Amino acid sequence: MIRTADPGTHDRESGTLVEDIRVRVINCSATGCLLESRKRIAEGTIATVHLSMGGRTFSEVAAVMRCQAVDRRNGLYHVGAQFLSTAAPHAGSLRHVMRREGSELAGWLTAK
Repeated sequence: MIRTADPGTHDRESGTLVEDIRVRVINCSATGCLLESRKRIAEGTIATVHLSMGGRTFSEVAAVMRCQAVDRRNGLYHVGAQFLSTAAPHAGSLRHVMRREGSELAGWLTAK
């Protein structure tokens, strides 16, 4: 829904644009991850990283710290993301599982 505010008022609502971007996890730790994407993701983007491991999905909010083209011909980018810790790691968080496991990783990014 789009609603216009009356001129001179401070009635504003915030909104979020969401896009799902498939990524390949190159490296991941308890503090962040290096992802490979076929789409450029702007530095400063806040995203939720969803990672599937062992039949379970883990999520963590992260900030994109850098995005570097690694293969311009095929449109591949390396995306460095740092986890934003708003709560202590728990059994369903990616930070928690990265402290315990390091097996094959597959995931996607929900950029906001």
